[in-house]
Amino acid sequence: MSRRRLLPVLVLVVVLSGCGDGDDLATMSQTDVKQQVERYAGQTLTASGAAAFVDSAANVTGCPRDNGRSLADPDEAFYVQGLYSLPVPADQVTATIGKVRDQWQRNGYSISSTATPTELSATATDAYRLDLTANPPIGLRLSIASPCYRPS
Repeated sequence: MSRRRLLPVLVLVVVLSGCGDGDDLATMSQTDVKQQVERYAGQTLTASGAAAFVDSAANVTGCPRDNGRSLADPDEAFYVQGLYSLPVPADQVTATIGKVRDQWQRNGYSISSTATPTELSATATDAYRLDLTANPPIGLRLSIASPCYRPS
């Protein structure tokens, strides 16, 4: 598996590793969590300078339980994963990632030390995980994962 394909999987494992049986999770509605993911996507789109996403999806999924062997019922413990494609010309990918990095830093996100010119990972102040990677020929792929929550 290439590093670019492995990164979102590793991010998801890290984000979800804190999901337990739901007893120690914060409470929030699925709608509110989905709206927060979409806000982060919109802020990133604006920072990138792209006009619109080529495709987008934000889906509610049950959190892993039993050490990742099964998923919780989303009505008990859930997270939201958003996936977005940003159209960026190949010769502007690195510059666009730089613009987004600058905006994420201004927003107080913790930037991963493993960031490269074509990959950027950050954690927002509310523990949402954002990953931006080169995605030829479209341009960039944005992945946003919320922490696990109990529905309110």
